[in-house]
Amino acid sequence: MQKSVLSLALSAVLATGVVLPGVALSQEVEPVLAEMSGSQLQGTVMVVNTETRLMTLKDADGVFHVLHVPPQVSRIDQIKINDKVTITEISSALIGLTPAGAGTPLAMDTTTDVERDSGSRPSGTISETLTVTGEIVGVDKGAGTVTVKGPNATRTFDVEDPALLDSVKVGDGVVAKFRNVIVGEVKPGWTRKPGRPAP
Repeated sequence: MQKSVLSLALSAVLATGVVLPGVALSQEVEPVLAEMSGSQLQGTVMVVNTETRLMTLKDADGVFHVLHVPPQVSRIDQIKINDKVTITEISSALIGLTPAGAGTPLAMDTTTDVERDSGSRPSGTISETLTVTGEIVGVDKGAGTVTVKGPNATRTFDVEDPALLDSVKVGDGVVAKFRNVIVGEVKPGWTRKPGRPAP
C-alpha cells in the first residue's frame, strides 16, 4: 500500500513543487496532503488477555475481531468483558521535494507520541510518524517514471501525468512522511447485578 500512496503523493508534489517543513531549506512552503484514509471499529469486549495483549471484540453485526493491544496502552488490565470499545484509525501521506544541493540525507526516522486520557479505562491517542528521505536518481519522461534512492532501497514509481516530470531533476531530494493515528476509547459495559433475574 505504501508504494501506491507514495506514487500518489509524488504526483501531487510534482504538480506543485511543495516541500515539507523540518528539512533545512532556503524557503518555507506549505506541505501537500497527498492521501488520507480512515476507518472505525466499534464493539463489545468478549475476551481480553493481558499476557498476550490480545483482545476480541464483537461488532454490531456479530463479527468477531481479534486485535493486538499496543504496548503503549498501559492500563490493559482495566479492560473488562462487556466494555464498549471504539477504535478510530487515520492514515495520511505527505511528500515534498528539496532542491539538488540542499543536503537532504538518505535517512529514515520513526517517532511515536502517546496522549492518555484520564479515567478508569484506557483511552487516548497513539500517533506514529515515519519520515523517509531520499534522492531522485533517475527520471524517465518517456516511461513516466521516477527512480528514488532511499536509505534501504532504490525504487521506481509510476507518475500518472508524465508532464509533471518536467520540474524534476536527478539530484533533487525527496521527503516522504507517513502518519498513522489511532484513537481508542473504552467505556464500561453492562454488567449483570447479583441475584435472581426479574420475572
